Amino acid sequence: MDLPEHLHHLVSELGDSLVKALSEDDHCRDLAVQIQAQGYGLMLILEASPIGAAQRHVSDTEDGDSSLPFSEDDLRLMKSFKIRMD
Repeated sequence: MDLPEHLHHLVSELGDSLVKALSEDDHCRDLAVQIQAQGYGLMLILEASPIGAAQRHVSDTEDGDSSLPFSEDDLRLMKSFKIRMD
């Protein structure tokens, strides 16, 4: 299934932000180095898939933007990785 362009952009931006956050974390970086030292490569894969009729939009984000297709749990997770949605 092809993603709409705006969603593809958001997923791509999220992937970039996650990679940056993980690479800036000393513990994550050390773990990645240990895994690579054992001859393994690492790849971060994000998949966006429709969740059917239960799809929700957050109505009360910090900036009042109700068009973001993320649940409150999604936003909490991203915040824990210091990912801002602005």
